[in-house]
Amino acid sequence: MVDKARQEKQATVVRAQGEARSAELIGDAIKKSRSYVDLRRIENARNIASILQEAGGKNKLYLDANGLGLNVTEAYEEKKN
Repeated sequence: MVDKARQEKQATVVRAQGEARSAELIGDAIKKSRSYVDLRRIENARNIASILQEAGGKNKLYLDANGLGLNVTEAYEEKKN
């Protein structure tokens, strides 16, 4: 039991270190280019659309660009300035 607890503790530490490194890399990517944020918005919109599609059309839900998290006009206006 002691060995199992140690392994679980080590796994938790390794997972936390990985998440911290991931956060650092994401922060660096955002500093270098805003495109990363735009890409994440598109990926999130795809995920939402996929979830809605998997529901098989049982429930109808209409979302505009803001509802999908795209905020297309906002991103366009930021790029113009």
